[in-house]
Amino acid sequence: MFKRLDIHKKTGTVCVLIGFALLFFALLLIPLKTAGAWKYYLLLPAALLILLPIPVMWRDGVRQMKKKPAAAGHWHRMRQSGFFDLLTLLTIIASVLLLCWGFGNWSYHAALQKHAALAGGTASTLEEARALPGFIEYNFHQDLNLIAKNYPAFGVIALIILGFVLVCGLYMRFVSPIVKADEHLQAAHGVYRVTAQYAAAILIVLISLFPIYWMVISSLKTSDELMRAVPTLWPDKFVWENYPNVLNKAPFGRYLVNTLVTTVIMMLGELTIGVMAAYGFSKGEFKGRNVLFMFVLGALMVPIQVTFVPIYVIIARLNAIDTWTGVVLPNMVSAYFIFMLRQNFMAVDNSYIEAGRIDGMGRFGTIINVLCPMCKPTLITISIISFINGWNSYFWPKMVTQSEASRTIAVGVQRLKETYAGQFVSNYNEIMAGAVMAIIPIVFLFLILQKYIMIGMSKAAMK
Repeated sequence: MFKRLDIHKKTGTVCVLIGFALLFFALLLIPLKTAGAWKYYLLLPAALLILLPIPVMWRDGVRQMKKKPAAAGHWHRMRQSGFFDLLTLLTIIASVLLLCWGFGNWSYHAALQKHAALAGGTASTLEEARALPGFIEYNFHQDLNLIAKNYPAFGVIALIILGFVLVCGLYMRFVSPIVKADEHLQAAHGVYRVTAQYAAAILIVLISLFPIYWMVISSLKTSDELMRAVPTLWPDKFVWENYPNVLNKAPFGRYLVNTLVTTVIMMLGELTIGVMAAYGFSKGEFKGRNVLFMFVLGALMVPIQVTFVPIYVIIARLNAIDTWTGVVLPNMVSAYFIFMLRQNFMAVDNSYIEAGRIDGMGRFGTIINVLCPMCKPTLITISIISFINGWNSYFWPKMVTQSEASRTIAVGVQRLKETYAGQFVSNYNEIMAGAVMAIIPIVFLFLILQKYIMIGMSKAAMK
């Protein structure tokens, strides 16, 4: 795409990309107080690099547009673009935010006048109200509703959205016809679009990976450095002793065995019961099938905190507290996995099942030799998700385990806050080291099998 441009448009495209990079870098530095005043001086060269190439790059497009004017009106042409509908939606959202700003502004000043009157005076601003001897600022803030407390934020967000809509609307009205008239300029804008997509993808990846980076870096810091008021993005000194300290302080080997055993059992149970139930709900023929499936879907809406007490009572009466059975038993069935498998099984044509029956297969043979191979990506996806959920489970193992013999690794990391005397300490560097060791198997599992997760989830969504 870049090779199709002439020398003038290549130079202009490079200048514009450098200008936007400088502008983005300057906007990132503005909130940082540590950066000097030079960050504001970057705005001028960024604006010049973006604006100066415009006359040279648009010259051919303007000439072509004058020779062959558009057949339809500008408004009609703009409405034909799918991006115009997005701008309309953003305008509606900005209008709602402006209404919230107006209501919040009115509520804020009404509450301010009310409390100022109770204090024996009048005030139009919070500073004037603070000067009143009977004004209690805490009571004033408690009297504000959510919109009144945050009304400036609603106004700022609305103005940002409206500014974005205005810029995009001006682009569609004046710039888009010029670009459409010059194929070389279209190629240049294609370079902008591809560059913006890569930049956005890299930014999203960096934002997503930053918590993991922070956890790893924090695990290699001293406790004093980690508790500083101004955090550091790189350790002053790498403290590798945090990892041996964690292994000496807690029986991580036992935690690992407990987590691995319980997770595998839960994964096999959810997979086996899910496949059997999905076969019954998709290929079975019995009265009340759809009604029973609605009850399964209803289970998706009930959080574990609601059913925690009755499940705990059942486990206690089974004498399964502080055992692997108590950890595993309530997690042997997943309504979500039954739903996913049912949708995949329903997409399998019944002729395959009839062919299996002709070959002498029973129900279990049909499930194992026909349905499961045809839905292999979904089964792998369910297995991976089940393994990750079981490995990261914290709430239920925290409630049902009481000794080191049955604790899982998620609960064990939290126990690192306690010393041998049972007192809590601020050893967050060791806690981070334990968390790093806990996520290593999950990270490797995801990196190896991520393609199956994407294929399985996409197939489930399409069905």
